[in-house]
Amino acid sequence: MAMHTSDTKSFYSVLCLLIVLVFAVLIGGIRTDAAVDENTVAVWLFEEGAGEVVKDASGNGHDGKFEGSPKWVKGKFGTGLEFPGNDGGYVVVDSTKKLELEELSIEAWVKVEEATGKWQGIVCKQQAGCGNRNYGIWVHVDQGVLHSEIGANGACGFSIDATTQITDDKWHHLAFTYDGKMGRAYVDGELEIEAPNGTSFQSADPITIGVPNLNNANGLKGIIEEIRISNVARTEDEIQEAMDVGLAAILSVEPGGKLTTRWGYLKRVQ
Repeated sequence: MAMHTSDTKSFYSVLCLLIVLVFAVLIGGIRTDAAVDENTVAVWLFEEGAGEVVKDASGNGHDGKFEGSPKWVKGKFGTGLEFPGNDGGYVVVDSTKKLELEELSIEAWVKVEEATGKWQGIVCKQQAGCGNRNYGIWVHVDQGVLHSEIGANGACGFSIDATTQITDDKWHHLAFTYDGKMGRAYVDGELEIEAPNGTSFQSADPITIGVPNLNNANGLKGIIEEIRISNVARTEDEIQEAMDVGLAAILSVEPGGKLTTRWGYLKRVQ
């Protein structure tokens, strides 16, 4: 039996409502079913889009404050921070015991505009030089690849260099892990190098984002969108998940309350 026009309209109205409700439940499920795990010590999503503070979405209070004038710009998925390639703009995060790590992972989405003939600092924990270095990732001065390092015996005793060129003005997901024995570097979700090391030390110096340390002209020339620091060495599967799904989705945090950003994450995994 055929439906009348009014019945047809009612049917499609109910159907549309059901689709909207299912979508809302799915979004809510992503937001509430997961949680920031105990190994995540800091997450910066860079979704504020304005102001001079970068919020730590982990709940651990590691908010970053502007030094100089990094610039809010369009990022890979939402908004990000553009750094000028010198000491004219970067972010400083005061240290806490949670950030003094002997096992760790650093993950970040980065778009490096070009090689500058400098050690471009991305995420680093040191006051100055190697003497107080805890950990960090850079753009290699000559090779234009991911350079990762931790302090060893009070010096720059351990470092590894990946192989993919990242100074190509394209987005790359970068990760460095250290489990107390082995350091590993990943580019775009793929393990590119690993090497053993047995000694590390901690420092209470601040984390700087966009430069190697305070007032250092070796700044990143490019954009950063997301950063996560963990107190364990993340697995390759975990790193690929963070790259593919997005930190806001897997850690159950709201990126500035922007539904469009979360919808962007959903579309990436379809």
